[in-house]
Amino acid sequence: MKRILALFCAMAMFGFVLSPSYVEAATVNPKTLLEKKFPRERVTVSKSVDLNGDNKKEHLLITESGNFYLINSKGVIVLIDTNYYSDEEPTIHILNVSAKEKQVAVTLDYLPSNTELLVYKYQNGTLKKKLSVMGDVGIEISKTGEIIQMWKNYYPEGGWKIAVANYKWNSKKDKYVGSGELPR
Repeated sequence: MKRILALFCAMAMFGFVLSPSYVEAATVNPKTLLEKKFPRERVTVSKSVDLNGDNKKEHLLITESGNFYLINSKGVIVLIDTNYYSDEEPTIHILNVSAKEKQVAVTLDYLPSNTELLVYKYQNGTLKKKLSVMGDVGIEISKTGEIIQMWKNYYPEGGWKIAVANYKWNSKKDKYVGSGELPR
């Protein structure tokens, strides 16, 4: 009797794994899914990563029209932001801000030297913006997720010097905390 019950359980689990919805969700190309739902959108930048540790990938997509989308692990398409235009192709970075948390950063480059950085935290199936900074001289992201903003601090009499601001994620405050020379 135990063997028969075990066999039925194994068959039921095998049937679940091969059910059409499960197989379809695992094999659908995120670009195809977005372009099917929004036929006028053309994906230019994409990245797939498990943001919340559930062993299912979330998909990040930026389109020609400058829209930034998230397709969460349940296949729900969420418009995160618009106007993602830059002189060069936007870049999606994954920040490991702690052992348990990853965040998404997007850099937009404007010639000759400006870089805009937008950082998002994955919450409740969507992305919430946690930081937006512009680096006149540049932006650097360390492996630990610390953000270094280099900007032009102008003198009243003319000219400028490079100022450096550092931003580090504070999970207790649920925000980035800045130090160094912060822009006014």
